[in-house]
Amino acid sequence: MKGVEVRHLRYFMRVAQELHFGRAAEILGVSQAPLSQQIRQLEERIGVRLFDRTTRTVTLTPAGRALFEKSGEALLSFQDAIDEARTVGGLKAGRLRIGAMSSAIYSVLPKALRALSAQAPAVQFDMSFHTTEEQLPLLAERKIDVAFIRPPRSMSGLQTLEVHREGFAAVLPSTSPLAARKSLRVQDLKDENFIGFSDIRGISYQEIVFQHCRAAGFSPNIVQRVSHTKAVVVLVAAGLGIGVVPRWVEQEPMDGLVVRPLDELPEVISLVAAWRADGFNPFVELFVQCLKDVAREKTMK
Repeated sequence: MKGVEVRHLRYFMRVAQELHFGRAAEILGVSQAPLSQQIRQLEERIGVRLFDRTTRTVTLTPAGRALFEKSGEALLSFQDAIDEARTVGGLKAGRLRIGAMSSAIYSVLPKALRALSAQAPAVQFDMSFHTTEEQLPLLAERKIDVAFIRPPRSMSGLQTLEVHREGFAAVLPSTSPLAARKSLRVQDLKDENFIGFSDIRGISYQEIVFQHCRAAGFSPNIVQRVSHTKAVVVLVAAGLGIGVVPRWVEQEPMDGLVVRPLDELPEVISLVAAWRADGFNPFVELFVQCLKDVAREKTMK
């Protein structure tokens, strides 16, 4: 048996409101016979009688009253969805849901948001901040439209754009003897306890740090492992060890913490914007173009 269509509900609602097939047909812009046929078809597909009809009156049955109460809500929600689709399709208004790592704040994100807002002033932004590990499921479940993450090992179904690249810095407790130095080399860290990163998707650059440590003649003594750069910073400030982290931490001073660049390490920490290849939100394409423009401006400086 075929299902009920939106057309059936529209015709039913109009007849239920007017309780007169002639007036309902006139308002709907159809003739009375096809309208009656559609109502009979709806009753057949649902399997219940919706109207009691005589030569003079039309009244709703109990089943008809129940359908009338629920159909109004359904049609209203459906119309809202249509209106939203039409509006977003024309890029007049809509919502862009963005997930981001903290480092995105200090690179391209603010300028790209400003550029998109200039092109689509009515767009609303939803922002949330998560690790790469947390954002990948949000993208998969369509809970965010764009993610700012470290490049995942697996990018199935995703499109990505590198928007920023940076180097490394050592973070030290302010009480450390090393904190008095203005510059540091990797070999200066050989006797320190390290706060390391957990082995999660998107954190592949830690192995680069370990390679340089081994080249300097030591293997880092990892005393704690955490999944977020900010967690490394907090534990270091608490005096539990030292860390090697992305240089964006220089933008967030903290009591008890000293940051020193490690210029001998390469600038290989990549930040990418990622979005679903089969995404629906038309603002994503416009936002990606804004990101490309901002990234191009950075390279020209």
